[in-house]
Amino acid sequence: MRQVPNARSEFTTGARAFVPLSMSIIPFGVVCGAAASTAGMTPLQALAMSWVIFAGSAQIAATQLFAGGAPLLVILATGAIVNLRFLMYGASLAQHFRSLGRRWQVTIAYLLTDQAYALTVVHSTQHPERQDHLHWFYLGLAGATWASWQLATIAGILLGSLVPPSWSLDFIVPLTFIAMVVPLLGDRAMSLAAAAGGLASVLLVLPLKLNLIGAALIGVAVGLSAEKLRVEA
Repeated sequence: MRQVPNARSEFTTGARAFVPLSMSIIPFGVVCGAAASTAGMTPLQALAMSWVIFAGSAQIAATQLFAGGAPLLVILATGAIVNLRFLMYGASLAQHFRSLGRRWQVTIAYLLTDQAYALTVVHSTQHPERQDHLHWFYLGLAGATWASWQLATIAGILLGSLVPPSWSLDFIVPLTFIAMVVPLLGDRAMSLAAAAGGLASVLLVLPLKLNLIGAALIGVAVGLSAEKLRVEA
């Protein structure tokens, strides 16, 4: 008998979807916590940064600037630039969650990560009949990600200098994201968007790492144009 989707089953499905991601997220969280500790932050400061920012790439960038004695405004601006991609993620998810109440929307925005966004889009595409409970899938996935990240950060803070600098695991995040995006490339518009965005990220040369944001916008524009042409044809 086919199971009827409900809040509990979708939450559980989302939590289970996190399990494969834990192999990359947990080590990266440990590294972020250890980096903050060895940069001179107190345990409370390092943990507070993890709670407030909750974004590995921005935390690494902020930690490096903090260790180098950068001004607070420079640290905040860098974190904002690194996280600009979440504006696009939020705009994409808005079509699924705009009918939810304010508390749900705030929670979804706070828990938003690359992984939560990508897998939610994949789940929505593969299971359109479950749209009414998509926010519960998201909560299960993003909630498990948040809890694991905080525990991993605490472990990293405690380990501190015991984690050698050679454990540079920054590359894990893009590799994980690539693995999640691959299932979406069966669609022509998505394939063109990925190709255009990837090519632009290599060829664009902009200050403050804005080439990544520019490449993402180009990819989105190409994908939307391809989809529009397909519909009109």
